[in-house]
Amino acid sequence: GNIGFIGFHISNFLLSQGVEVIGIDNQNNYYDVMLKSNRLKILEKYEHFTFHKEDLSDKEIIDLVINKYSDVTHIIHLAAQAGVRYSISDPHAYIKSNFEAKLNILEIAKNLAKLKSLIYASSSSVYGNNQSIPFKIDQKLTSPLSLYAATKIGGEAM
Repeated sequence: GNIGFIGFHISNFLLSQGVEVIGIDNQNNYYDVMLKSNRLKILEKYEHFTFHKEDLSDKEIIDLVINKYSDVTHIIHLAAQAGVRYSISDPHAYIKSNFEAKLNILEIAKNLAKLKSLIYASSSSVYGNNQSIPFKIDQKLTSPLSLYAATKIGGEAM
């Protein structure tokens, strides 16, 4: 998910520092596709940027893409189906993007010999009805208020 808000800014920063970035994003239409397209145009100006328009939940395709890059040392996994309200109208999108894609990333990571780190972005939604403020990363996450939050808790657990 490197052309969403956070993914774009991280990719742009890393590229500006001379780091090679391989981006994968499905460019779904959950929010403005033109905004994502404009972000991609900015990243494509860097010669050490490679982009693949693919869905991380499609294991066969992702395996083919990643097999081209056996020297990957870091994965920043930001791809997700976002939005609390949308999880009510299209729950399957959340299982596909937030569970299946995360599982595929973990399976890929196991086979990357040079991998040093995998960073996963969760959400403050995981704290649900938790009344203890400020939130702490070691709090028990037992009361999600949406399917979106439940999938992010599941991603953390995986």
